[in-house]
Amino acid sequence: RGFARIGALPGVLRTRSLGMVGAADLGTGRYGGRAGWAVYDEALTRGAYLRPLGDTVYITPPLNIGDADLELLLDVLFEATRAAAPR
Repeated sequence: RGFARIGALPGVLRTRSLGMVGAADLGTGRYGGRAGWAVYDEALTRGAYLRPLGDTVYITPPLNIGDADLELLLDVLFEATRAAAPR
């Protein structure tokens, strides 16, 4: 559900997840892009450390993350993506 919400944001090409790993492709979806890094920078200001790779940003929370902390992480990803994703 959290990634479906992120996938509806302008500038997000697609989202995907497998187990506890989730990813959002931004901008052009290129490996050499900078959109993922822009979201990473925004997330850092909000207290979360994400994994950018070109125009893609990943989350890889620990398997034992609590529901409240997972919701907080997804909220940070949503807000950072909304603020930094290319339109």
